[in-house]
Amino acid sequence: MDTKITEYANSVFEQPWWLDIVAKNSWREICLEENGQIKARLPYVYKKSALGYDIQMPKLTQTLGIWTANAGKDQGNKHLAEQKDIINQILNQLPRARNIRICLDTHCSYILPYHWNGFTITPFCSYRINDLSDTDKVYANFAKVVKKNIKSARNKVIIHDEVDVDQLYGILEMTFKNQNRKYPISKQLIQEIVSECEKRNAGKMLSAIDENGNVHASSYFVYDKNVCYYLISGSNPEFRSSGAQTLILWEGIQFAAKVSKAFDFEGSMIEGIETFFRAFGGEFIINYEIKKLSVLGQFLDLLKPRIKKILGYK
Repeated sequence: MDTKITEYANSVFEQPWWLDIVAKNSWREICLEENGQIKARLPYVYKKSALGYDIQMPKLTQTLGIWTANAGKDQGNKHLAEQKDIINQILNQLPRARNIRICLDTHCSYILPYHWNGFTITPFCSYRINDLSDTDKVYANFAKVVKKNIKSARNKVIIHDEVDVDQLYGILEMTFKNQNRKYPISKQLIQEIVSECEKRNAGKMLSAIDENGNVHASSYFVYDKNVCYYLISGSNPEFRSSGAQTLILWEGIQFAAKVSKAFDFEGSMIEGIETFFRAFGGEFIINYEIKKLSVLGQFLDLLKPRIKKILGYK
């Protein structure tokens, strides 16, 4: 198998070149073969923690899941029986870990085998425009407020597609500073992702800038032939009402129509963000997180949202 790209992947996030960036020297894969052909594959991240080893999600990676040769095909009883067998085989090959946490790709919808193997299952919600063949129809499905913001923003900013990581990172830091938080991703990681995606024609940066040179918002999209993902975005609090982020998303969707079949908003469980994404008329989708945690891991998992609430994190 090529160490940089593979056909056995549900998304760009499961590609070896992506994992080489976000999980250097810490990702592995389990492959099942039949008659000399790979029929299933699971890439995962295995990292040493203070008390042992954990299987975890890498940064800026929406999902990792089991790719199967028949993904998306008939979901009849025979298919599900095969899926159960594949899932059980792969889970049995996972190394011992104190904590396991994997957010499964949208294709991984048969979750009962994980439950039977002792995993806790949590749904995470997103929106996806699954048909980009007619962007006029896509636009027609936008809520009135989205169309209004797009029209308003066109009178205030111009969309630029020059790659400028310093500019992008500055906007990201500004967005989090407005919430009294530090942006949790290093500039080096953003630079490496952007650099590799640009080499592979797998990324697109869009920024909204006014006539005075003020950057209102900036975003980076990653994609393959199937799905374009709204990976990272930020906006200047001073120009939050300009509608620039809405315009960037619309421009991103139009770009996605040229390179991918679908557009994924990457979702959020935060009410305000969910409301914003829902207004673009995409289809409601669910990604399931499976986890099996130690006693300490369960305690920290329970404590984390309470700490965020106390600190006022959005």
